Amino acid sequence: MYRLTARMEQTLRQYLEKYHDLFDGGRCSGWELEELVFKSIQADSTAGHHATWQEGGHDDQADIRVRVNGVVYPLQIKSGEIKQIKSGDEKKPHLVLSGHRLGRFEGNFKDMTEYLNEDRANFLSIPYRKVDDDKGRHHIYQIVYVEGVYLRQLNPSQWEQVSRSSWKQINPQGVIFTLHPSMS
Repeated sequence: MYRLTARMEQTLRQYLEKYHDLFDGGRCSGWELEELVFKSIQADSTAGHHATWQEGGHDDQADIRVRVNGVVYPLQIKSGEIKQIKSGDEKKPHLVLSGHRLGRFEGNFKDMTEYLNEDRANFLSIPYRKVDDDKGRHHIYQIVYVEGVYLRQLNPSQWEQVSRSSWKQINPQGVIFTLHPSMS
């Protein structure tokens, strides 16, 4: 699993602060996050990490590829959100990520599941929350690393219909997947 160095994380946080010095409204959008992560990797010249970024990449390919000592690490950058979700008798924080566009599979659960189980990239999620309090507005970002192995092991025959247009499945690692095949 690829991880940003401490210097890269610090640089990313500085870039996000600069972003909000210019734009006070809301979160940094997906492609902007990709570029800021890419530039943060490039900024740590002592680490020996070499990154390539494909601007406007497709959701089934890595947004950023990082080469370290001849090994290439594909990364998907996702903004994500931390939500308090009921788990048993209490609410616990969960990372919620938007997934891949599955409309091209025309509702074929076998093909969608096979696609989701493919090993493509690890995820670097940067969930955001805005806090307005008596001290002003604060933009809070976290950096969360998600190994792709946790996002697989789905079974095409175990999708449970939740509503007229959505299905749900929990994989062996406890990750909850929802499908909305009619959406693009």
